[in-house]
Amino acid sequence: MIDISVIIPTYKPGSFLGECLASLDSQTLSHSQFEVLLILNGPREPYMSQIDDFLKEHPSLLCRLIYSEKNGVSLARNIGLDEAQGRYICFIDDDDLVTPDYLASLLAVATPDTIALPYICAFEDGSTAMRPIYISEDFVEGGRDIPYVAVRRYFYISCCKLIPRDIIGSRRFDVALRNGEDSQFMLLISDRIGRVNFTGGQVRYMYRQRSGSAFYGNKSVWYHFTNMLVRLYKATKVYLSAPCRYSFPFYAKYMLATFMGGIRQMLHKGQ
Repeated sequence: MIDISVIIPTYKPGSFLGECLASLDSQTLSHSQFEVLLILNGPREPYMSQIDDFLKEHPSLLCRLIYSEKNGVSLARNIGLDEAQGRYICFIDDDDLVTPDYLASLLAVATPDTIALPYICAFEDGSTAMRPIYISEDFVEGGRDIPYVAVRRYFYISCCKLIPRDIIGSRRFDVALRNGEDSQFMLLISDRIGRVNFTGGQVRYMYRQRSGSAFYGNKSVWYHFTNMLVRLYKATKVYLSAPCRYSFPFYAKYMLATFMGGIRQMLHKGQ
């Protein structure tokens, strides 16, 4: 049985995708214990052929290449969830990297109701210098049985964690959201999360920062305002659907972070 399903959505990938896949091919975890679901969405060629060529050069990597002509990272991740066979789910963005012990270390501290978390850092495209980001402030090296509410920053994104498949169940990403879909998804599944366990600090998820990669850089103030309202409304709808199951402090932190993030985006566009 496969332990981990790694889900990677990709759109018009460049050389960074090969680096991402190479970091997975270098995992110390037995390749028979994990699968990679690579969902190519949008234009098919020349990207499909390029990926096929890479996979032929790395036959030890158990990778399924799935194509969808429809764009959207949420749709791609949902396709991956529908196809996943592993007991645990691991989302990775197609331009990011992980250390060789990433999957093995996460699996070692994961349990059926516990999410495993690594240290997360960032690097500029073209540089090897790593630096911490705001999420790193919540990192507790080797920490065990920590309330997930205490590490809210980690749940702003769906990557950099190992999630038991049973926690996700049939829930999926909201394809109507094009901004904040990660945190919305994590809020949605938070009713089944027990606690979190951390790996050692040497286990790292490395987030690549690329110039010009921000999807919302050309969006208007009005766009950011309405998007913020939609996210707040949908989050409230999730919480009120089962207020006895969802954590109010977690929901409140989500609402505050979404509101403050929306204000920052509007102020930035107004400058």
